Amino acid sequence: MLSKRLKYNRRKDRTRFKVKKTKSNRLRLCFYKSNKYIYGQIVDEDKKVTITSLATHCKDFKDLKNKNNIKAAELLGQKIAKLLVDKNIKDVYFDRGGLQYHGKAKAFAESARKNGLNF
Repeated sequence: MLSKRLKYNRRKDRTRFKVKKTKSNRLRLCFYKSNKYIYGQIVDEDKKVTITSLATHCKDFKDLKNKNNIKAAELLGQKIAKLLVDKNIKDVYFDRGGLQYHGKAKAFAESARKNGLNF
């Protein structure tokens, strides 16, 4: 029987491998959640540089009471998508970071898609 951490690491490695094996000019949209907050960032794999990042503990989210729920994930996805569309970036890869695609990760991704990102 596999442990939760081993399953998590396998999913994380699988998604990162898929992103790295395709040599294109797309950026990586990373999603991470902790016990308190939700984080999103855009990484350029070729240059190994973080272009922009946003988290629910930033000043943009000060009116949210709970900063780690589905509503916060949707709002974070919306704001990150608007930042990228303003920089004329529309095509990205979604890196869910080993998380299963449901709940907060799904809400984040669908909100980003609705606001102009393609992945």
